[in-house]
Amino acid sequence: MPCGRHSVSPAPVSRRSSRPATKMWYRLFAAIAAFAVVVTVVTRVTVNRAASTALSQKTCATEPKLAANTSGSEAVSPAVASRAASAAGSTSSVPLGVNASYPSQLAGATAEFGHMPIIRVYYTGMPDPDAWTTGAPGINKSAVVVSFRSPPATVLSGKDDAALAHFFDTAPTGHPIYYTFYHEPEPLITGKQFTLAQYKAAWTHIVAIADAAHNPYLKSTMILMAWDLDPRSGINFRDFLPSGHVISVLAWDAYPAGTVHDQDPQPTPPSDFMAPEEAASRSVGLPYGFAEFALGTAADRPSWLQEVASYLQGTGALFGTLFNSTGFPWMELTDSASIQAWRSAVAHSGPGMPVPAVRAAPKPAAAPSATAAPRPKPSATAVKTPTVLAITEPAVRPDAFVPTGANHVRIVFKLTQAANIAVCVVNSGGQVMREFDRQNQPAGWSSVWYFGYDQRGKLLPPGHYSVLVVAADAKSSVTARVPMTIGAR
Repeated sequence: MPCGRHSVSPAPVSRRSSRPATKMWYRLFAAIAAFAVVVTVVTRVTVNRAASTALSQKTCATEPKLAANTSGSEAVSPAVASRAASAAGSTSSVPLGVNASYPSQLAGATAEFGHMPIIRVYYTGMPDPDAWTTGAPGINKSAVVVSFRSPPATVLSGKDDAALAHFFDTAPTGHPIYYTFYHEPEPLITGKQFTLAQYKAAWTHIVAIADAAHNPYLKSTMILMAWDLDPRSGINFRDFLPSGHVISVLAWDAYPAGTVHDQDPQPTPPSDFMAPEEAASRSVGLPYGFAEFALGTAADRPSWLQEVASYLQGTGALFGTLFNSTGFPWMELTDSASIQAWRSAVAHSGPGMPVPAVRAAPKPAAAPSATAAPRPKPSATAVKTPTVLAITEPAVRPDAFVPTGANHVRIVFKLTQAANIAVCVVNSGGQVMREFDRQNQPAGWSSVWYFGYDQRGKLLPPGHYSVLVVAADAKSSVTARVPMTIGAR
């Protein structure tokens, strides 16, 4: 539970003066503590202000006791902010990419989306022996989600040992390699191409070979279908997990309503079609990622893509790879707005590169439009950029909720001009429980989805919290604070 504002009793004083003295010292302490919160967080936003980018880096950190929840915008002197510059740090956001199994496919994807911090590679058999040199993973030099296939009986016979050992022994370090044996194995097992026991035994055999490479970046990753979590499937996803902690990551192929079979696809919010997979992974104590997702219609797809990117960043997924294939034309990104939206999300993802907030307009420099995602809706007229940085109309909508892992609130605010931002969820004891970072955030409305988790992936306990928004450009720093209440579950 967060520390209450009255959890520590004041030192005994005379009966006559106890109440006035308590108030006086509390107010003094509260003022100093509130100032310390602002200074430390703002410092982390402005630490690299002198860099040539003209926009700075920022994050949140554990802060002193926060005395009050007040709204509004507070200007903070750059000189004051710079005094704690040494405390600044950074966090990694979720790497985003698309499928690119071969060099030619990678070249096309890179032309559309830029260099990707992660790619999805499918092998129809054993991995390419040149995967890490002339193959797509070697060319891209990034994290990769890679799947391969071989009949479990063949794997267990040892015939594939040499190929597997070469693949794992020559794998590079520096980027996670999420390797999987038969992504979506469910239909093959129910179709009796091999048994569940064979599949699990083969997984154990493969992981033993990978472990012998002594490469900490190799992550055994099982990829299942989101359909498993529908009671109509008759499948218990836990049955696929070998015993003995063989699997390191549980990933999912998840799609919004109607997309898989191209039957009236809808831009389903990610909290509807991704939250069950997140909860399932947490229930077995495994980190998770999304190896496939797509929307089978161009209608509202640009804003949907940005919402998915924001959701993944906000809930702690390890990766997200969009399925973008010519073999499924209704899912392929062919409209320029969708391509630009995902290119923007990719550009702002990866280690140390935060995902931009949900926005309907794909270009970062664009002024907010009438279709922008945050509430309240901004005016359809262009926003003139003033010369002074400010945060206006901050709000949490709704300002009270009971988090379940599937629901969320939206933290919204408006910037008068482009800035780097940090959004901190702070408990009543002044501790930063969750942080969201955004770099080069454009002027206008911004929105952050918050699902109630702390930095360790645990739901916050009930209590009164503050949402602290910090923005900084090359000249100044400003903050705004609004209250938020989390109810009992």
